[in-house]
Amino acid sequence: MAVTRLAALTLLLLAVSACQAADWTHRHGADHPFAGAIVDLRSQRVIDEAALLAALGNADIVLLGETHDNRDHHLLQARLVGAMGSSVNGVVFEMIDTDRQQAVIEHLQEHPRDTAGLGAAIGWEESGWPDWSMYEPIAAATLAIDAQIVAGSLPREAIQGLLADGTKGLDPALAERTGLTEPLEPMLEANMLATISEAHCGLTPAERLPAMLLVQRGQDAMMADRLAAIRGRDKSVLIAGSGHVRRDWGVPLYLRRSEPGLRVLSVAFVEIDPELEALPIDLPYDFVWFTTRRQPYGFDPCKAFREQLQQIEARAAGLPTLG
Repeated sequence: MAVTRLAALTLLLLAVSACQAADWTHRHGADHPFAGAIVDLRSQRVIDEAALLAALGNADIVLLGETHDNRDHHLLQARLVGAMGSSVNGVVFEMIDTDRQQAVIEHLQEHPRDTAGLGAAIGWEESGWPDWSMYEPIAAATLAIDAQIVAGSLPREAIQGLLADGTKGLDPALAERTGLTEPLEPMLEANMLATISEAHCGLTPAERLPAMLLVQRGQDAMMADRLAAIRGRDKSVLIAGSGHVRRDWGVPLYLRRSEPGLRVLSVAFVEIDPELEALPIDLPYDFVWFTTRRQPYGFDPCKAFREQLQQIEARAAGLPTLG
């Protein structure tokens, strides 16, 4: 029986990979059998897009997690937003600070459905995020279904307040609603600190990690609050990095505290890992959609990060650089 089930899974994965192979923007990992596969992590089953959409249709809040610089992730996010259609009241973007919400509203009032010009209107180029052209398809899909584009990130002043005064530097009502003042379980906090350190290639001084953790938690609480506030009777959707849509310590944690009755589903778009061979898959989401990679197997992002830091330090010291 196990052999038959494995053979069926292999055939399904090969069919999924073949169907999607021509659609990828990035090609690294396109020949991996899991490329394009959607896995329901609750049941450890490979499902198709129709089954995923059926599940999302029953949710109050849908979280779509990404790797920020993978264009395919944004195209798939846009596809799901469009497919969910009129059930969506608003789409919250991690990348837009809440103090830019009025700029979003004013631009779309003056230039309805002009997503090409929206990036400039909200100062996207100065934000540090990947090029607006990567996120524009999501904005276009949002407006096409007559949903709101909603800013979800803490503004700079709020982040500075967090760093200076902890949760006292944040809106007290927000902290109260989301339970942000409640301490994390020790094991959860330790795992978060380790993950943040790893994400920064171990180059962040240990004494700075608690402040970075607090900012991460503040961002998650803010996005949870925005999602709950705009939902109304319809569905709200989040566009954010995959770390923010984790069920254990991301936005879902704060939604469970503030709105325990809501049905929240988390979908992560994850670049294929060459070591992935079979189910089960242990990832902190409800669903994972495996995609191709922006960089080839073996690419070391920490090496690239260290080289960037060395160049910045050299420029600051007035030394010659190689790039």
